[in-house]
Amino acid sequence: MTRRLPLVALALLALAAPAGARAAAWTRPAGFDTGLNPRSGGEPVPRAGVAADGTSAVAWMTQPRGLVVSTGDARGRFTTPEVIVGSRAADWSVAAAPGGAALVAWEDRAGAIRAAVRSRAGRPFVVRRVAAATGSPINGLQVAADPRGGWVVAERQYPRRGSALPYSVRALSLDADGRALGAPQDLGLGYFGIDARPTAALAVDGAGRAVLAFRRESGSPNEIARAVVVSTRRHGGRFTTPVEIPAGGLLADPRVAVGAGGRAIVAVARSERCGDAGCFGAPALSALAPDGTLGALTGPTLAHPGRAFAPTGAYAGTRAVVVFELKDAPAAFSPEAPVRAVAFGAGGQPGAVQTLSRAPATEPVALGLAGGRALAVWAGHRGWGAALAGPDGSFRTTPAPVGPPPEPFHFNSTNRDIRAAGHWAIVAWSRAGRVRISVGRF
Repeated sequence: MTRRLPLVALALLALAAPAGARAAAWTRPAGFDTGLNPRSGGEPVPRAGVAADGTSAVAWMTQPRGLVVSTGDARGRFTTPEVIVGSRAADWSVAAAPGGAALVAWEDRAGAIRAAVRSRAGRPFVVRRVAAATGSPINGLQVAADPRGGWVVAERQYPRRGSALPYSVRALSLDADGRALGAPQDLGLGYFGIDARPTAALAVDGAGRAVLAFRRESGSPNEIARAVVVSTRRHGGRFTTPVEIPAGGLLADPRVAVGAGGRAIVAVARSERCGDAGCFGAPALSALAPDGTLGALTGPTLAHPGRAFAPTGAYAGTRAVVVFELKDAPAAFSPEAPVRAVAFGAGGQPGAVQTLSRAPATEPVALGLAGGRALAVWAGHRGWGAALAGPDGSFRTTPAPVGPPPEPFHFNSTNRDIRAAGHWAIVAWSRAGRVRISVGRF
């Protein structure tokens, strides 16, 4: 005879369950055919955004329709893709806000940044011209929602014609309807988002402070830029002059994360070397104070720092965590490695290195969640993997999205995107020209 536990006891058991056990299952992936064939040089390149209420938006390229967007609800049900531009876009980025609001920004070949904005669920997307651009096919964008209203856009810009020239970075703010609030700000030479994995150059905290990090360009083809810089913008204000992270060497692959109470970090690689497979070096982070002051770099000491790469940061409550890859042995030109993590104490001291996956994996991402938790998601050969950390920064295995994973090798724009807000996370990816989207609640 099965004994029934009283409701109070069941509630206590739920509270006592480990962090991983409390994670709800991911939704069954929504799937869309795109008409593109990666073997012939075409990839859909899905880009996603999710809001704290579980509403979301995903945009990708199709053939022959053009750039399309599908919006989703908290149950993981996605609309029939809607065409927002019927021609090839240079790059695109997506952000979502509660109530079904969403923004998709892209650059067209005619030399303009454009944005399709939806104010709330059920409303159509309205396309606006946001600013002039160079029209280079290697320009790049990243957008973020401002919780206090409006949107933020960062642009990686390249001259329309030329070679061996430096990138520059611009930033601007938009109102809730996608209208530009002033002219774009030129933040100088630099770039973000060219390392073929999910980009986290821009984030906005609950108070509306935007944080943008990028790698400086030297301006000379014979000189390597060593600096990573950070610019901030308070809600309703302008971006500050970029400030350099204090460092005594080459830094690479900056990733921004924001937390509660004005906390922010920039995770970087202390680069030992850079090559065709990216930059390798021990992970480290710099904490950003509310007044914009950058703290000294701190990170774990690794026996083989030249085998580490792809750092990304998040907050588990007040504790910063950095997830990265670390090879067990040299493997030239390989983007795959076991996934590791480090949690940092209140004083910024790094803890022990945790192993999240011993199997080879690609492009891990760390994401902050409500409830003082952090989520790590990565792709393996057979499927997705995930781990969840509580406020103590200790990761435990948790359910991962289901379905065939994205290919580990792809063109420069990565073939996946992973985002989180509040209790929600979204994973959008492509494989063999088909886009899949899954939403999880934690």
